[in-house]
Amino acid sequence: MMETTVDTLLGGRFEVEQPAKGYRIAVDTLLLASAIPAQPGQKVGELGCGVGGVMLALATRLPDVVISGFELQQPMVALCASNIRRNHFEERLSVVEGDIVTLPPEFIGVFDHVMMNPPYHDHKSHSVSANTSKRLAHAESDDADLSVWIKQAAQCLKPGGIMSLIHRGDRLDEIIGIAQLYFGDIVVKPIISKEAAPAKRVIVRASKKEEGGVERLPPFILYGDDGRYSQQAEAILRGAEELPF
Repeated sequence: MMETTVDTLLGGRFEVEQPAKGYRIAVDTLLLASAIPAQPGQKVGELGCGVGGVMLALATRLPDVVISGFELQQPMVALCASNIRRNHFEERLSVVEGDIVTLPPEFIGVFDHVMMNPPYHDHKSHSVSANTSKRLAHAESDDADLSVWIKQAAQCLKPGGIMSLIHRGDRLDEIIGIAQLYFGDIVVKPIISKEAAPAKRVIVRASKKEEGGVERLPPFILYGDDGRYSQQAEAILRGAEELPF
């Protein structure tokens, strides 16, 4: 049996059961959910949804969107389904087990938005965790590298749909290069720890259009001079507000 904890997020607005060890919900989860510009009635898909943290945070912020998750690891699928029930989102949220390399027909070309937090590390150049769940969440595989994640996100979207992902800042050029194969307008929002610091994370939003350029926005600053969350970060991480683009 997997040891788990039950934690509250977004200032206590929802609960999530997650593994006590291995990959756990972090700030990146809530930042990604806050960046999805979905409108009432739209359909949102998440690739690699884990225990459902991004889905639950988005559903908490936007009460009129329908969200479908896709996840490889069966234990995470079970936890995600349980978390959906725990927070009474059964009418709007669902999860499907599977590998992103082979998407089910019901995921192709149907979403207004696709969101994802792909594995951050290239397994060929980084040491990987001994924890299986953490390794699958953090490290790419030969069959599902970053290019596959972005290609499959494009496959899931309707024409004009929007992909949103959060990733490492030092892989931004790679992300843009891949995204330009499938998307038009690309907008980059750097996430920095404090003023003038390098961007360890970036949120990239790309529209499925035939033409468009790359726009780099001013950074979002997580911490103030006192080392505490900035006012904007507090509004997002505890107040369930939208991240401004």
